[in-house]
Amino acid sequence: MNSLRSMANNARTAALIAVLVTTSACSPPPPGAGVAASAPEPGAQTILRTHLYALETETYSLEPFTGSGGAMEVLGGDLLIATPRGRLVLMTPDGRVSYLDGQVPMDGEAEIEIPSRRARVADILLKEHSPGRFELFASYHYFTGECFLFRVSSTTLLRDGQHVEASNAWRTVFDARPCFRPGFGGHEAGGRMLTDGPDHLLVLVGNHSADDDELLDDEGSLGKLLRIEIRTGTAVPLTRGHRNPQGLARDAAGDLWAAEHGPRGGDELNLLETGRHYGFPQVSYGVPYPNQSAPPGKEGRHDGFTRPVFAWVPSPGISALVVNDRRAFPLWDDDLLIASLSGTSYIEHIPGGHSIFRVRRRGRVIQYVERILVGDGSIRDLTFLPDGRLALLLDSGRVKLLRRIDEDRVAILTCATSRLFVLRCARCHSLSEKTHGAGPHLVGALGRRAGAVEGFAGFSDALRSLNRAWTPRDMARYLVDPQGFAPGTAMTASAVTAEEARQIVGLIGGLGAIKGLRVGAEERADGTLAKRAISGLKPGLKYDAQLRTRAANGKVAYSEVVAAVPDSYGGFVLRWEALEREVCATHEFRLRADGETEWRPWRKFVPLVE
Repeated sequence: MNSLRSMANNARTAALIAVLVTTSACSPPPPGAGVAASAPEPGAQTILRTHLYALETETYSLEPFTGSGGAMEVLGGDLLIATPRGRLVLMTPDGRVSYLDGQVPMDGEAEIEIPSRRARVADILLKEHSPGRFELFASYHYFTGECFLFRVSSTTLLRDGQHVEASNAWRTVFDARPCFRPGFGGHEAGGRMLTDGPDHLLVLVGNHSADDDELLDDEGSLGKLLRIEIRTGTAVPLTRGHRNPQGLARDAAGDLWAAEHGPRGGDELNLLETGRHYGFPQVSYGVPYPNQSAPPGKEGRHDGFTRPVFAWVPSPGISALVVNDRRAFPLWDDDLLIASLSGTSYIEHIPGGHSIFRVRRRGRVIQYVERILVGDGSIRDLTFLPDGRLALLLDSGRVKLLRRIDEDRVAILTCATSRLFVLRCARCHSLSEKTHGAGPHLVGALGRRAGAVEGFAGFSDALRSLNRAWTPRDMARYLVDPQGFAPGTAMTASAVTAEEARQIVGLIGGLGAIKGLRVGAEERADGTLAKRAISGLKPGLKYDAQLRTRAANGKVAYSEVVAAVPDSYGGFVLRWEALEREVCATHEFRLRADGETEWRPWRKFVPLVE
């Protein structure tokens, strides 16, 4: 049965590779030059492939942000968004955007210009008091006219149907100490909030690039998790030693998790426990920046203080943190999802694209971390909508929504995209890492440095000189207008539209999941016999098999299996007589081995592409 599970996991992409790796040429592209690249249209869709799911994404644009930061909260079925400079935005599930009159008060005088691009709204939090009546909390930088305070304030928000109104009468709940002069490190504010019972908030305050003396001040607020009484503003420190905690979440067991920036390397996932000291500025797995002095502790160590549960070296700039909603993504169980700010590959230190990290854990033990490349901009916040979509707030002034899609839809989308790849790309490029054509193979192309792949020497100087790694956005721009993106490149325009380019990039980005899978594809001249190899079943046994085909148009057909033969490598070959030429179909099969009296349940395996 484990082998059957393995086959089902590889179902989405197996036949796609079977066809494409054996394709040595394709029809020439239609005549005509490519069109200019453009930003994704509102609602533009792409497909991301992860270890356990294929995800469909939709991207919606807000007004461009000034500065960086911002946060969002779920309000009913909608998203309430605070921009970095305090504008409040309501976005409906279908992407319609409206701006509220109320605004987070970041200055002491009307129309004053805030003298720092690093001042920002760090987080927002909604607390419902009665149907349609909420208290809205915001953590942010307040400019007094002379210095910046890190402040938590609240106001009333009312909702009546689709009408939402936020009061401009804000009440100060808490002011952190000290007050910073302009030029302060507002990008190291932290600022994430959670409720803690009916009368208290938890707030993580960052170090704001303060001096060590200020960070070590027991009376100050910096680098601490504070429990704040909402009515009086009284703050009690629960933990300390934090540098720039960008994420805060509570799991089903009540444990608190924090995602925190280290210095140069050493981003941390911390389990927060009252009374603990997490080391900064004394120790870190990271090392100082060139203009900073080394901490007194041993560099690159975390001795003498509470160690993180997991650390990233180098740093991907981890930010917001959420516990997975298993109603939306059941195979992700209670995993932690952590966003990132860095557009640089955290492994290769070259531009590579922004990511989500899925942290698989069992209780307090981390088992593995999966990087899911998202692209498009630094991810400031993430949350789940009631309809099951994961919402990401990007620094680029956009919101990206991610939804899992079922295998039948994956098969159909994969089929259509693979045919597009064959038409537009396969004449020059291969999807097998063992084969180069006139251009390099494309396995692992996303995140790989442009103009550099082992075994291929035909890159132009134009690509070599880019000194960057391929992000989904850059690759799509290059496919649409190669000469516009990299003047002098050897690749000519292929009449790929912006939407087609996004589909092809999504296909290329999903290749890593099937790396090393043994797949064969054969067909008689009359098209009646097909062969597929599947990993996992034991050689030496004889199997009976039954096969049914679900076509993209909903038609179901049953085919007679001519042979069901395990190969000597643990693979498995089914041969069947095709009732008709199948296009964009998903096959399901069931097996019965020697000595078994019952059929094993139906299992999906190959999205067939002819």
